[in-house]
Amino acid sequence: MEKINKLLQHFSPEKMKVSFKSLVPGISIMILVAFLNLLFNCSYYKVRTIDPPTNASVTEQVKNREKYIIIHSGEKAWHYKDITLSDSGKEITGVLEPIRSNHLYYLNAKKKSGGHLYKSNPAKTDLPIHEIHIFTFRNLDESAAEVTVPITDIIKLQVYDPDIGAQVGAIVGTVAGVLVVVAIIVAATKSSCPFVYTSAGDAYKFAGEMFGGAIYPALERDDYMPLPNLIPREEYFSLKISNELLERQYTNLANLVVVQHPKNSKVILDKYGETQTIKVPVSPFRAESDTHSDLMDKICLKDSTSYLFDEDVEDGKDLSSLVMSFRRPANARSGKLILNAKNSCWLDYAYGKFNEEFGIYYNRFAEKQKKEPAARLTQWGLEQQIPLSVYLETEAGWKLVDYLNTIGPLASRDMILSIDLSQVKGDEINIRLECGFMFWELDYAAMDFTENIQVQVSHIKPLLALDELNHDVASLIAETDDSYLIQPEIGNVVTIRYAAAKPDDGNTQTVFLHSRGYYEYIRDYQNIPNVMKLKSFREEGSFTHFSKEKYHEFISSQDLFAAVLTQHHEN
Repeated sequence: MEKINKLLQHFSPEKMKVSFKSLVPGISIMILVAFLNLLFNCSYYKVRTIDPPTNASVTEQVKNREKYIIIHSGEKAWHYKDITLSDSGKEITGVLEPIRSNHLYYLNAKKKSGGHLYKSNPAKTDLPIHEIHIFTFRNLDESAAEVTVPITDIIKLQVYDPDIGAQVGAIVGTVAGVLVVVAIIVAATKSSCPFVYTSAGDAYKFAGEMFGGAIYPALERDDYMPLPNLIPREEYFSLKISNELLERQYTNLANLVVVQHPKNSKVILDKYGETQTIKVPVSPFRAESDTHSDLMDKICLKDSTSYLFDEDVEDGKDLSSLVMSFRRPANARSGKLILNAKNSCWLDYAYGKFNEEFGIYYNRFAEKQKKEPAARLTQWGLEQQIPLSVYLETEAGWKLVDYLNTIGPLASRDMILSIDLSQVKGDEINIRLECGFMFWELDYAAMDFTENIQVQVSHIKPLLALDELNHDVASLIAETDDSYLIQPEIGNVVTIRYAAAKPDDGNTQTVFLHSRGYYEYIRDYQNIPNVMKLKSFREEGSFTHFSKEKYHEFISSQDLFAAVLTQHHEN
């Protein structure tokens, strides 16, 4: 991922100074990151063999400090580090140590038609695709402080490098290929929430999307977005809220919440704006999917290796879930569930296809929906399993604790939920997360059983908010009232400045954007409404079933990438 990130730095919207919509054919860098994470989760590598090695070839390879060197003697192997070359150039000397676990993939690598394949962890900077393997017939003394090997005793060298050609070729025509195509289509046609960019000193960085899913006035809600990359400059915080999609955006509130807390703690605001502190996060000791697949390697680290809620259970079930088990500390009466997650591009795509079923009737439908009460609209979303539902196993069975609102597919977010454990007996806590098929992506899960500590919370109103016409609109977003910052067109952007202060000695501070508002889609479908299909969406779980049907249509397509060409032609 280090090399990927370096590559992406040259193509970020900030450096290219273009809007999301102007990327051709509208492919966002955020979607590209998601694709690359997927691409490098399973990695191809090529092996270049140097046989027989020469003094020059050995010297060239061992001087490469970016490579992880492994030396083989018979059936044994070690990491060979701190290598030096003798003055004569005929010997190499280094230190033997056990091989790190992330460099043992070569033992179980599979030879595929496209190349060698292994599972890799994209969070690692020292990927096993960057290795040199030295083979010698010389017996090595692993107890020695240093081990010297004459170059004449080296049988061969094997140099492992990434095979990008095989990597890309392998992903086309697979389920992973579906996700790539969907990501491209979503990037070209996406409608989502208002975009937020935070100042990180000299540049603005994409931070996330506000009040996801609030697509009607009745669904207006509060949102609490962590801003970990917001850096004060000249005693001010600065961020931007922009409209870069086909929608009208209505922002009622945009204040900062600054939480000052001890350095040995972390803070997350829950969906209700309550401060939850974290001191001792604990990973689950077991995590399984619907098909009992072990998910521990996907959810115990924030490493972009996510569980996609994508296991297709052959029992007519359109939902997807996972169950996590935690050890309960003695006398723990409550706990805090910590998640890092986001919505999937597939949910964005499927919801777009759902709207398309209304055809020329869509705008009339949207106007009718504006008159529906919030409770009814919210209940429909819950019945379709669009939010991420959290269940706790009690003596009486599984109990719904709460649900997490949608946050969009472009940026993962830390979220937290306080859970009452008084109805749980024993020392094992079982949590189930459930949503529609492929609606969410979960990167990390943990629990904290410590009591919330005392923190200092400040609510900061905007000092200045300049829109694209240089008008100060700060008064529109300072309070929750009937005044809104309205951004009806692509290109509308407001730059907001807030006062910043340093934390007290021994403390640090965590900043959140407390926003409130809603947004509306702008659509001009020309197809005839599918009346029979539309009636079915009144039923519980109908959209979830529709989404899964669309997924199977997608993967059965003869040419997935024709979808991209069709979508580009239509737009």
